[in-house]
Amino acid sequence: MLEVFNLLDLSQNIEFQYFILFSVLLLVPKILQRFSIPTAITALFLGILTSLGLGWFQDDQLVLMLSRLGITSLFLFAGMEVEFDELRKDAKYLSYHILQIVFITVIVALAMAYLFEIPVRPALVLSLGIMSPSTGFILNSLNGFDYTAKQKHWIRSKAISAELVAIIMMFFVLQTESVSEFAISSGSIIFMIILLPLFFKFFIKVIAPFAKDSEVSFLILIALLCGVITTKLGTYYLVGAFIVGMTAGRFTHFIKMEKSKDFLIAISFFFTFFVPFYFYKAGMSFPLDMLNMKGVMYGVGFLAVFLPLRVIYMKISIWLFLKEHWNDNIEITFSLLPTLIFGLVMAMILQDRFDIPPELITGLLIYTIGSSIIPSLFLKKAPREAYDSSFITKHSHSKHKSLRNV
Repeated sequence: MLEVFNLLDLSQNIEFQYFILFSVLLLVPKILQRFSIPTAITALFLGILTSLGLGWFQDDQLVLMLSRLGITSLFLFAGMEVEFDELRKDAKYLSYHILQIVFITVIVALAMAYLFEIPVRPALVLSLGIMSPSTGFILNSLNGFDYTAKQKHWIRSKAISAELVAIIMMFFVLQTESVSEFAISSGSIIFMIILLPLFFKFFIKVIAPFAKDSEVSFLILIALLCGVITTKLGTYYLVGAFIVGMTAGRFTHFIKMEKSKDFLIAISFFFTFFVPFYFYKAGMSFPLDMLNMKGVMYGVGFLAVFLPLRVIYMKISIWLFLKEHWNDNIEITFSLLPTLIFGLVMAMILQDRFDIPPELITGLLIYTIGSSIIPSLFLKKAPREAYDSSFITKHSHSKHKSLRNV
């Protein structure tokens, strides 16, 4: 009898722990969506609660690998969503938007460096975490709100262009510590960009015709591999995965064939399943020892200053360069405020690579969570899906009828 109780002891049985993890992490965030709480935020807090209350999965390699699959598949999808023809069509406006982003990010960084007496490089990382919208998070949330096709177009275009700029700026900030490090990293990225199209051509001609429906698995594995490479180079998983996505997006085989829509749907389902593990792992790594009243005050201050600032400069941008779409300014502006993924990544980089006051990292994390929750309170939710219960009713009636006949 004691052996049975030992088998059911959840603190000792890893299979039960995994079952509870999967059940809670894949269901609870979806349920809480009805209260306008993003699934990523719920997963993040579940990770924090696990770390505080249970102590499970602290060094678990499976959870770590699932989180990496989540972040790489998310940025693979975001990269594939980049449509260069569409960006070229809106190039005039987006060029102003990009210049505006770079200017405001640098100004905020210089202000941070001056106010908090920190070096310019970590100040730029902090500024990127505050000012950069999280495109993957935003694109994944589009269907949850009641947007028109025109609004979706501009949200996608502005978010993708902003992320391209943020990733490039992040790369330069992290790799300019030494000339040799910058040369090696830049050369490796250029080599990756040159090699990937050749590798994709080989796959399409030699492997895909004989390996039916292997495209999704192939893309995710390549994104994971390139994510590991860019992480080893000192950047992050999202850089390699995003490059793979942009490269794949240039191939007709992946985006314009009859099956291409199924590819994108399959990848979106893949990251929808795995990305909660990334936020869960981030929650488990949340630096609770840095959580103090000063850090909370910084977080509240960042929200009070930078959310209105971002709203104002995006509204000004729409008014000056996109006046014909002014009626959509609220939807476009508030949809671009979430910084969840970029904020978490920048917080991790600041914690691991720079010696700055810990309360600034705490403030960034609080700002990141707040900026990803607050906008959803002001946007109109998409209509609820209507589920047809006629099959159940019909099946139930036929079952009762057959029983009466018996």
